[in-house]
Amino acid sequence: LSEDGEKAIHPTTFYAHKEHEGVDVEIALRYVDGTETTELSFANNINTIDGGMHITGFRSALTRALNDYAKSSGVFKKGEENLTGDDVREGLTAVVSVKLREIQFEGQTKARLGSPEARPAVETVTGETLKEFFEKLSEDRLRCAETG
Repeated sequence: LSEDGEKAIHPTTFYAHKEHEGVDVEIALRYVDGTETTELSFANNINTIDGGMHITGFRSALTRALNDYAKSSGVFKKGEENLTGDDVREGLTAVVSVKLREIQFEGQTKARLGSPEARPAVETVTGETLKEFFEKLSEDRLRCAETG
C-alpha cells in the first residue's frame, strides 16, 4: 500500500538502467489503483522538479510502448484509438534519472533539464526496455498457456 492507501497493480517495480550515446539513464515505474501521477526526475543527482527533456522522452516512449503492446497483443481491436499520454500516466509513479557529462538547465534554479541529448537517450532506453519486458511477458503467457 502507498501512503495514500493505494494498491500496486503489478507485483514488482519495472526498472531499467542503461547507457545510450554517453547518457546514463535509469528509470523505475509502477502503477497503483489511484488516478494521481507522480513523476520524480533527476539530472546528475539534482532533483529537476519541473522535469525537462528527460521527462519528455520518458513520456513519449511510455505512451508509444504501451500502445504498441496493446495493438500487438490484441488488447486493441483494429481501428480503436490509441491511449493518450494522460491515459498511460494515470496511476503512475515513476523515477527518471540521467547522468550527463555536460549538463544544461533552463533558468537559474536547475528545476528543468534543458540538455537536448537527454530526450532521445531516455526515449530509446525506455522504449527498448519496455519492448523487451512486454516480449518476455508475452512469451511467459504463451508458455503458461501451452503447459495448461
